[in-house]
Amino acid sequence: MGRIGACEAAVVVLIAIAACLLGTDHAGALGPADTSALEAASPQDTNFTLEGKVTERAEGKLTVSTEENIIFHVVYGEKTEIRRKDGSAGTEKELQKGMKIRVDGELAESGEIKARKIDTSGSRRKKCHP
Repeated sequence: MGRIGACEAAVVVLIAIAACLLGTDHAGALGPADTSALEAASPQDTNFTLEGKVTERAEGKLTVSTEENIIFHVVYGEKTEIRRKDGSAGTEKELQKGMKIRVDGELAESGEIKARKIDTSGSRRKKCHP
C-alpha cells in the first residue's frame, strides 16, 4: 500500500470512529453489516512515517506527540533499527522522554505504529507527510 503520514492516519482513524458511531443501533451495538465501514477504513500493512517528541517510555513502547498534538503509540523490538544523529547505530536505552524522533514503520490495525527504524536526530522535514 502507499505511504501515509500522521495527519492522514488521524483522518483514517476519525473516519473509522465516525463510521462506527453512525452504524450503531439504539443500544450502541454494531451489527454484522455495520463493521464493513470499519474494515474498509482499516490501515492494515500501511507504511507510516511519524516525527514528534517522546512523551512516555516503557519497555518496547513509546508514546509520541507530534507538533499537531496528535498522540501515537510506537512499539519496537530487536529488529527495529535505531540510529543516532550522526548515523551510527543507537540502542533502546537512548530513547528518552523529551527526545525528538522520527519513526518509519507500519500502522497496525490496533492504531499502534510497529517501528522498523527510529531516528533520534529529530525532525528534518515537516511533521505530517505522505
